[in-house]
Amino acid sequence: MLGAVGIRVDDTVVPGGSPQQQATLAALALRAGHVVPVHELMSNVWGEAAPGSAVMILRTYVWKLRKLLENGGSAPQVLASAGDGYRLTAEPLSVDALRAERLATETARARQAERYDECAELLSEAVALWRGEPLAGVPGPFADHQRSRLAELRLHLLEERFDLDILLGRHAQVIPALTGFIKEQPLRERPYGFLMRALFAAGRQADALALFATARDVLAAELGLDPGPELQALHQRILEGDVALLTTVRTQAPAVPAARPAEPDGAGPSTTPAFVRPAQLPADIADFSGRTSALDALHRALADEDRTALAVATVSGMGGIGKSALALRVAHRAKDAYPDGQLYADLRGTSADAAAPATVLASFLSALGVPRQEIPGSVEDRARLFRTVLDGRRVLLLLDDARDAAQVKPLLPGAVRCGVVVTSRARLAGVPSGSHVQLAEFTPREALSLLRHIAGAERIDQEESAAVALVGACAHLPLAVRIVAARLAARPGWTVAHLVARLADERRRLTELRADDLAVAAVFELGYHQLTPEQARAFRSLAPVTWPSISLEAAAAALELSEGDTEELLEALVDAALLESPEPGRYRYHDLGRDFALHLPRPEDDPDSEFTVAHRLLHHLLRRAASAFERMVPGDPVHSTIAAMAAEPGDGFAGLAEARTWVVAEAECAIRTVQLLLRRPGGPDPALLTMAADLLVALSSFGQDIPYAKMAATSTALADIATRAGAHRAAGRAHFICGNAALQATRLGQARTHSELAAEACRRAGDRAILQQAYNDLGVIAQFEQRYDDAAAHFDQALALAREQGQRTAELFTTLNAALARIRGGRAAEALPSCEEALGALRAMADPHGVAHALCVRGQALHELDRPHEALASYAECLELCEAERIPGQRAQAHYRSAETLRVLGRIEPALDAAGRAVAYFRTVPDRARDRGYALLIHARTSSDAGHLKEAEAHAAEALEVFTRAGLPEAAQAAAQLKS
Repeated sequence: MLGAVGIRVDDTVVPGGSPQQQATLAALALRAGHVVPVHELMSNVWGEAAPGSAVMILRTYVWKLRKLLENGGSAPQVLASAGDGYRLTAEPLSVDALRAERLATETARARQAERYDECAELLSEAVALWRGEPLAGVPGPFADHQRSRLAELRLHLLEERFDLDILLGRHAQVIPALTGFIKEQPLRERPYGFLMRALFAAGRQADALALFATARDVLAAELGLDPGPELQALHQRILEGDVALLTTVRTQAPAVPAARPAEPDGAGPSTTPAFVRPAQLPADIADFSGRTSALDALHRALADEDRTALAVATVSGMGGIGKSALALRVAHRAKDAYPDGQLYADLRGTSADAAAPATVLASFLSALGVPRQEIPGSVEDRARLFRTVLDGRRVLLLLDDARDAAQVKPLLPGAVRCGVVVTSRARLAGVPSGSHVQLAEFTPREALSLLRHIAGAERIDQEESAAVALVGACAHLPLAVRIVAARLAARPGWTVAHLVARLADERRRLTELRADDLAVAAVFELGYHQLTPEQARAFRSLAPVTWPSISLEAAAAALELSEGDTEELLEALVDAALLESPEPGRYRYHDLGRDFALHLPRPEDDPDSEFTVAHRLLHHLLRRAASAFERMVPGDPVHSTIAAMAAEPGDGFAGLAEARTWVVAEAECAIRTVQLLLRRPGGPDPALLTMAADLLVALSSFGQDIPYAKMAATSTALADIATRAGAHRAAGRAHFICGNAALQATRLGQARTHSELAAEACRRAGDRAILQQAYNDLGVIAQFEQRYDDAAAHFDQALALAREQGQRTAELFTTLNAALARIRGGRAAEALPSCEEALGALRAMADPHGVAHALCVRGQALHELDRPHEALASYAECLELCEAERIPGQRAQAHYRSAETLRVLGRIEPALDAAGRAVAYFRTVPDRARDRGYALLIHARTSSDAGHLKEAEAHAAEALEVFTRAGLPEAAQAAAQLKS
């Protein structure tokens, strides 16, 4: 009840269902053992607005609750009907709210009997039961009343604990907690008195008097009242310096062994103070989710009984990743192994006022029972005394949000049986750690689990796909998921899809990821405000172009810095958990971190607008892409036109493999850079458009190694802008990429349109290198559309340009393309001499891929000329070469072509074998639909000839589906085969 309503089963809290079902459970649980009539339940859940079907709805809720509460059996045992109502038969202490009330009663008795240690433990146990707002999100008048009552009970218990701490002389320890409490509850008078006494006892009389003035002003402004007589009397006693206010009582803590002798300089006290068992861990998080392996690893380090050194478990990761939640969970799990208590400190390492080790040590020593006047002055002496007090003890420390190793080292005990959990954004290399966990984002399953815990499983299950999209919009950052879950829990009328839509706008996403005192932007702000100006500039400037990641050399080019200086800046950002380094020399933002960086205000004198940075990066990428293109297509005249646009020659690559690795790594960043430049207000100038087009052309040569669909979409936008700007060279190259992408996807109409526009723009610009390739694509398209004469004409145009530019390899392959068009157009006799000529030239060039292709084309010409034995010989040579040189695609094509010739010769069994090999291969290659269709069609014909009619029908049907889906005219042939 003291938080989100749920039922604890072992170590897991099961949500209590819908809000009204939770209201039903609360009404029964808070009166456990008593019958609650149905009419009271109706009033408790709905008040005067109960629906007409309220009784039936209540029965449904009770039925669902029984499923959660009962262990089976024929009759309900825990939640049973009784008269005109229901009774929850449960031990009162199993209901956290009732347990808290019982503990409050026992606390008062212990205090009255002057059993102060027992009283303190009871108070700590009671306060720890609260997990958040009581009955969070539960509707109805009963819940409203109980929520107010239980919240007031918690405040009362906290005040009693403050009063007891002061009575026990824990003045320094209680000051921070009281300060925070008063900030949250500024209208309660008692805490002002407690804090005034604590400040006075700590030697801060002026602060105590100033606090009274603050209390007087707040009470007058908010309530129109003066402080009560008790607070005024305390003020007077502090004015007079009444030493009676310093009176404390002694606790019955066990004695500890005598202290070691003091240091020579007199740093330590001569005797060890009485040991007090602290219990400072904050309450555990009830809805903790995921992190199972990390939790187990950290717990093993803390629970290892065979260790020979201090157990230190460290957790690092970016802000909002869940470090504190994980550390707190593992500390609570391990605390039973540390019977002498737990110490906790928020080191505020990411804030401007990080906690000083000396201050933390003073707080720890005070909590351990060291009188304030006996705490040494220097941090070294305090650390020595701290180690002395803990010697031989088993105490667990949780040091949250550490800045660096220097802040942590003085706080480490020397006792081997102590344990320490440390969280920090960067890994603390200088802190010896038995187990370290570097936290990453939640998995989708973990994110959904947390969402279900907080927002309600039933609600999330009803919109499962929207829930997946929601945690995706949060980039699976635990803090962001917690925030959206809390917003949903607080807004029962919202659908999950509605919140997904609100997060869709990246410009508003961080604004939406805020709830109460939780905000994703805040965790990035803490780190950002600690950066130097140079680091902040790098963080802002690279965000627009780092998508999804960026290399060190590219970042250096974008920032106009040396690689050494750039690496120093980026590694500092990694240490601040504002960047990640997934591999050496490569950096990326978390998605929400990039959103934060993109919306940071820029200084007026900032030289790095996003377009300036993108322009610098474009120059660098173009230089490198030109070198990669040269490795991919050596001797291609397009390279000289790309290289001419680069301001200076790019660094060469050692070979094609190195060039391909670079392209794969940088392709998405390059595409993103072009997209960014296309959004420039007023549009990019023609020279910039041409550079962008050249970059995309260079990358396009790597085909399936790059995200071709993304590049085609970017090229479409580039073509449109370049056409409007009259930048014909850029427009022609962009249209060429679009046409080539559409051709690969067999979208023939779209491919023809773009290729024709590319040819027209290239003719205007005099771009003969790309014009030759555009004509070649138009020939392929016409051939696919069975316009074989048009195909031959386009190939002849491409052939003339290839010869004009001295492109011998392109000339030979275009010759084969033209020959293939003539073969399929019934002009095989014209095609055969061209095949023989190209084959001879390719043999002389020792080009195995070219020779294999020429042999296959020659085989088709011989087949059409009714020279089947010669055709089979050509195919056999092709197959042998493909096997030796590992050319699987050409080999599979030769298999189905030879199968057709074998079928015509009546050699059915070898024909079936060859066709089957081709079908098996092309089924594994998604971008070869036409070849797959042909292989299936030939297999169907051969199976039909063999009398395998069912197999023939199945292959023909599959061929029809493939050709139809690809929009190819061969679908008619497959349909005819299927019909026959």
